[in-house]
Amino acid sequence: MKSYSNRCLEEILLAISKEETTKLRRKMDNHTEVDNINQTNCSVGVSAMFTVGLSIISFLASTGNLLVIVTFMKIVTLKTSSNYYIVNMAISDLVSVVLAWPLYATEGMLKAGGSLIADPKLATFFCKLGIYSRAVSYVVSIQSLVLIAGDRFIAIVFPLKALKITTRIRAAFLLLTWVLPLLAFIPYFVYSEIVNEEQQTFCRNTMSGLALKVYHLFGFVVIYCGPLILILVLYHLIMKHLKRRAKLDNGNRGNIHAKRVKQNENIMKIFASITLGFFTCWTPLYAYLFLKMLYPSIFMKDKCLLLVGLFYYIFPLLSTALNPFVLIAFSSNYRAAVKDVICSPMCRKCHTGSVSPMEENVELQNRLCINTSSS
Repeated sequence: MKSYSNRCLEEILLAISKEETTKLRRKMDNHTEVDNINQTNCSVGVSAMFTVGLSIISFLASTGNLLVIVTFMKIVTLKTSSNYYIVNMAISDLVSVVLAWPLYATEGMLKAGGSLIADPKLATFFCKLGIYSRAVSYVVSIQSLVLIAGDRFIAIVFPLKALKITTRIRAAFLLLTWVLPLLAFIPYFVYSEIVNEEQQTFCRNTMSGLALKVYHLFGFVVIYCGPLILILVLYHLIMKHLKRRAKLDNGNRGNIHAKRVKQNENIMKIFASITLGFFTCWTPLYAYLFLKMLYPSIFMKDKCLLLVGLFYYIFPLLSTALNPFVLIAFSSNYRAAVKDVICSPMCRKCHTGSVSPMEENVELQNRLCINTSSS
């Protein structure tokens, strides 16, 4: 009788246990389903927001940089040493803008829940090309900034030595700004692969943990801290030299020399603004890389991929649109040249002196162009 009672009690407890387990599983399934729905909705909203933002930035960057390049090619007076390096930056920015979109689509940012590119081989290729081209473009731009600072330093502090910088030397510098990063970042192309994490597709560098940390740290010191310190030192020496010359000009020299000093100061402010904007936009990417290495749990909690979108895409791409805006907005020479380029065909003929001798009312056309330029 006692054994029968014990058996009944065990069966009752077992039934209760099964019922509780079933309820618990249902509750967990419901929570998982809700989490998946929330994550999907979050991914869709964030994807749409970032896609619109990147589209606007890409349009402004492409238009601005193309305008800088075309203006430089058409206006002879803009073909100075510093402007060659600025156009080099504009070209690298265009490359960065164009190749950012395949990477964006590959990482599943353009379509919530996975890569927009269905073919695995094609997705892997765009992953490699996107990360590789971004790194190359970044280093080309930062080397161009260093060359601009060095060019201004020689031209202002040692003007006679500036004559020794020939066209061949400048061409060699420009070539090196592309060759060096193309070779240095081959590991990015080799080790970048498609990685799936929690129903999301990412393009990641698959180096071993220690090698990746050393690679990132080396890059941070050599291609971020080093150039930044060098540029700051050169700009400080240039501004110090200009202030000293301005004090001497107050009593000893005429207005022409004083105007030249003032013009150099304005040029330096423009280049300093471009440099400040560049490093401000790219610093969040380094913060993202170091946080991902040191505190990966932060990014696991970021289900909406806000940190990835902002630090990895928006801020770096923003620098490509900022450079031409600063140049055109604050440089009177570039602003006048841009007006000249986008002028009407009649006005452009007047400025270039290509009006045919057989055309009538030449004087009237010239007056029309002068009025248009002054307005």
